Amino acid sequence: MVLSVYRTKREIAATLLRDAIIRGELTPGTRLLLEDLSRKFDLSMTPIREAIPILEGEGFVVQLPHKGAVVAQMDREEIRELYAIRGAMEELATSEGVPRLTSKDLTDMEALLATMEAFQGTMGDFLEVDRGFHLVLYQAAGSQRWVETIQALWRRSKRYMLIVLSSDELAHFVQADHRQLLNYCKDRDVSQAVATICSHLKRSEEYLLLHWSLTHEGRRN
Repeated sequence: MVLSVYRTKREIAATLLRDAIIRGELTPGTRLLLEDLSRKFDLSMTPIREAIPILEGEGFVVQLPHKGAVVAQMDREEIRELYAIRGAMEELATSEGVPRLTSKDLTDMEALLATMEAFQGTMGDFLEVDRGFHLVLYQAAGSQRWVETIQALWRRSKRYMLIVLSSDELAHFVQADHRQLLNYCKDRDVSQAVATICSHLKRSEEYLLLHWSLTHEGRRN
């Protein structure tokens, strides 16, 4: 019982730290000092200490000489890396998931798409609806490991999206792609669904790279 409670606290600490990094509350290069984080999140230092290696494994934290654990830096090469891996994983999950979608799955995707099309709110909330839409499809593929890997990549991608995009900008090209994807899912057209996912991710990558260059690299020139 003690181990179960401890594990739960560690997971809570990891979630709080991860979300703070993704939202930019803990900026790149910030030292992760246990006492400060304990006060910030109202948790004891033990679960926070145990959560840091989890985030290090996910790419949100790095260990530096003489500094210890710090929030990982962000750069355009990580964007390229993330989208290369996401492309391979999401293409695979789509090809396996489309033939296995149930009527309920398609109804759920339709409802989530309707929410996206009428959405008014924060970028973070929009991305959660978007995530739910894709999860229905990817979970239909039947591999929990695939889903966990894809979600880990999404979380790292979200860190960039929240910095360089607005919900209006994202919605401009997201909604049309999702409507097209849903139609191909309903038709059980695997090849077109995969092509839509690939083109959607490529467009997202290019948009992020462009805005990253304008908002970050441009400042240094």
